[in-house]
Amino acid sequence: MKKNTNLCIDLKTIMQEDALLREGRSYRGVLTRDGEDHYIFEEAVRNGHPVHRNPKLFDGRYCSLVHMQNGRYQIHMKTIDASAVSDHKDLAFRVYTELLDAFTIID
Repeated sequence: MKKNTNLCIDLKTIMQEDALLREGRSYRGVLTRDGEDHYIFEEAVRNGHPVHRNPKLFDGRYCSLVHMQNGRYQIHMKTIDASAVSDHKDLAFRVYTELLDAFTIID
């Protein structure tokens, strides 16, 4: 995942309900760059299908990171086959390294 902060841009929003983007709320939709420093965000229509409320920001081999509706982040550990683990310290180090990678997304 690559992060960047775009400064001094024009963002036009086409929203379903909210007139302005609310702080801390996640929106589903399409972001399009249609010119030099000009973007359009179109919010997706909610058509009764289940909405993925907590978008996954990181999906690694050992853990995943989601952004919850309350603004907090949650890490989920994936299932590990204990019979396939020969070196527990090496596994712990690989999980630790992956957690550091996931935390860089929050910064």
